[in-house]
Parts: sequence; C-alpha cells; structure tokens
Amino acid sequence: MAILKRHLLVGFAAICLVYLFLISRSEWNPMHAWNRAYADVSFILLCGTILIGPLSHIHRGFIPLLSWRREVGIWCAIMALLHVYILLEGWFYWELVRLIIGVNQETGRLSFDPGFTLANLIGVICLIYLLLLALLSNNKAIKILGKRGWDYLQQKSGTLYILVVLHAAFFLFFFRLGNVNWMQRPFLLIITIVFILQWLVFILTVKKNKKKK
Repeated sequence: MAILKRHLLVGFAAICLVYLFLISRSEWNPMHAWNRAYADVSFILLCGTILIGPLSHIHRGFIPLLSWRREVGIWCAIMALLHVYILLEGWFYWELVRLIIGVNQETGRLSFDPGFTLANLIGVICLIYLLLLALLSNNKAIKILGKRGWDYLQQKSGTLYILVVLHAAFFLFFFRLGNVNWMQRPFLLIITIVFILQWLVFILTVKKNKKKK
C-alpha cells in the first residue's frame, strides 16, 4: 500500500509539472510543446533520483527520501517514453530514418545533421537504459540478479545522467525550433547543483575517512 501511495503522489506531481510546462509554451506548436513538457519533467525526475543520494549524505533529514527513488525513477521512465512516443507519432511519423538523419524544420524533408543524429542516438540509448532500470526496480529483480548485481546496475545511473545531459543540451542550445526555450537557464542551474553536491559529498567522505584513521 505504501508503494502504491508513493506512485500516486509521484505520478500526480509529474502530471502537474507536465501541465505547467505545457501552458508555459502555449505559443509553441502543440506537438513540440507536449514532447518538451514530458522531456523536461523526465529530466527533473532523473535529477531528483540523482540528488537524493548526495543530500542523504549531507543531512540525515533526507534519508527517508531514499525509499522514494524507485517510484521517482519509474515515473521518470514513463515521462521519457511519452516524450519519445509523441515525437515518433507527430514528427517522425514512425519512420526511423527521420529519427537518425534529421528533418528540415521549414520543409519537413530529410536533411542530414550530424549533431541531430548523434543526439538522437544518445537519446535512444538513454531510453533503453532508463526502461531497463525501471523494469528492474522491484524486489523480484533483486532476487534474480542478486543484491550486488542489482546494485551495480542501479549505480550506473550516473552514466545515464551524463548521456541525458548531453542529449538535452543539444536540443536546448544547438537545435532551435523557432521559439525561445526558457528551460535553458533552469537546466544549467540544475546540472550545476548536481555537480556541486556530488563533489561536496566526495570531499565530506574523504574528510570523514581521514578522521577515522
């Protein structure tokens, strides 16, 4: 029951965020407004799962949030899946060649863009990895893989985070849709906070180990 309640709360929060992101881009093409809304919420939820760890090391008050990472991660995957579905349905028309090569914004025709191709390939890898982590976020997977094997996969979320940042950075700063995307500054702020907190935890851990010696 506790797990269900957490899923409902995280899901409700995610849907509310999607709505807020959507109305903030009311002047955009609806398809791009929807896909970016889901993408932004997925990114925020991913950063949430990343930040919970460092925060729990800095202050014990954040330790209870560790039990929420599974639900947050699953909803992160759901938001990412919806983001990709809208793109495939409304922009790429389920033609994978459009996903790989690129589409000219004005004509709608295929137009090769190396950056677009690389960013989308990174995005595909991110989605597969994210869905894998979400599917394995249960007690049955722990029994099958073993605690150490399961922990190893979950600890690789840092690699996923870096890939997501690269994918998002391209579409925020190098691939314009004709509209100003206000998410640029919050994006930079979020990744800066993640960077600082991770290094802060590293420094605190080193100091703590030195005191023990």
